[in-house]
Amino acid sequence: MRPAGFLIILFTILALVAFSIAIAFGWAVIRADNMKDLQVSVLLGAAGTILFLFAILGAWATVHLRLVRPIETLTREIETLAHANTVRKIEMPEGHLMGGLSEAVQLLIERVIAARAERQEAVEAALERGDTYQRRLETILLDLSEGVIVCNLDNRVLLYNQAATHILKQPEALGLGRRLFGLFERAPILEVLEDLKARQRGDKTRKLRIRRLVTCDRLDGGAKVDAHLALICSDEVETEGYVLTFASAADTGDEAGEALPPRPEFYDFDLFKRQPDREIADIPLKELRCVVFDTETTGLEPSNGDELISIGAVRIVNGRIVRGETFEQLINPGRKIPKSSTRFHGLTDKDVKDEPDAGTVLPRFHRFCGRAVLVAHNAAFDMRFLELKEKVSGVSFQNPVLDVLLLSAFLHDHMSDHSLNATAERMGVEVSGRHTALGDAMTTAAIFLAMLDPLGERGVVTLGDALKVSSRQVKIRKMQAKF
Repeated sequence: MRPAGFLIILFTILALVAFSIAIAFGWAVIRADNMKDLQVSVLLGAAGTILFLFAILGAWATVHLRLVRPIETLTREIETLAHANTVRKIEMPEGHLMGGLSEAVQLLIERVIAARAERQEAVEAALERGDTYQRRLETILLDLSEGVIVCNLDNRVLLYNQAATHILKQPEALGLGRRLFGLFERAPILEVLEDLKARQRGDKTRKLRIRRLVTCDRLDGGAKVDAHLALICSDEVETEGYVLTFASAADTGDEAGEALPPRPEFYDFDLFKRQPDREIADIPLKELRCVVFDTETTGLEPSNGDELISIGAVRIVNGRIVRGETFEQLINPGRKIPKSSTRFHGLTDKDVKDEPDAGTVLPRFHRFCGRAVLVAHNAAFDMRFLELKEKVSGVSFQNPVLDVLLLSAFLHDHMSDHSLNATAERMGVEVSGRHTALGDAMTTAAIFLAMLDPLGERGVVTLGDALKVSSRQVKIRKMQAKF
């Protein structure tokens, strides 16, 4: 039945009931011969009125369950599918009175997604030439035996090559968006940087290109690194950043400075946008530096002796997953792994017997995370394991935490299933490597990024906004658990 027809019939019945009650009450009052008959008539009228109110309540409940709630569900589904890259069937409550509206919306969304895919193909074709240049640059950086680190003036790493990772042997500390001074002492680098900037400002010909040798003291206590530092300047000779190049062996150079070849072309990578520190709660979600992580454990009760057996994590920088910056480590739990747990993650006692314990692994993971925002699915579970290992590991994770499960409950409050698989399907994210720590972390990261636009449309733009709605969802779920 169509909604219009249903509403016409429903309210026609209510009108007839009201009219019948009014006629019956009026007739009873007219026929009343004495006070007793009048009292009976009034009681009958009151009873009829109460019945009418119950009829209205029933009508409202019917309209709410079969029309209002389906409309709300359809609205949420449209909001979700509007940002998805894959088509799925719209989930509507049974017995709804939306007629063919959901099917029409489904068809429209399929066409929108198809049009979006065509547009994306056109954009990718138009950018093919730029991508070719980028791949060439990446190949050159990969093949260089020298380490290369590019930083902006906020001293954050904007580009680095594999040689830098190999030479420094600090993969946990080196990463996009992370501070250079998590690797090196700041004083020698800043001194040389200021000297070069002063020389550049004094160059009236705008042709001076120099670099200086700087000895970098490593924070991990490793051998000092002799690096060449050179400025990166715009066409207006505005300093935008700097480059450090270094080899594994000491490389002596001219302290006074040596001439450089013409400034290299870095293409349009937006590498040199300033990123000054801000109050972290006010930082937009799309600009956050995040570490998305997941754990595998011996069981589901961390307070009753269950232990970590694996941690996997990946970094997100400026709204994209940095697949080259991951953390993956098996952990010896110091106890047997139950077969019931092995069925889920596939890890056995043999797999972890030669692996380090949590006290060794967690400090490395802590350094990998740095000050980034931690993101996980059902984060309270994973964080509890980390908290219980604070004494053993000597590290405490005080980072802000976002829970994808709670964000899903906020975005899809019309749904009851907020598992990783269900949320991934709703957001159009392909699930791979399920029940491996790194695989689930990758899936969670993709879900989190897919949520950013829908969250923004509902007013959740900054980290502070996300923490507020997450806190609200915790309270709602606690109340729901009581019923």
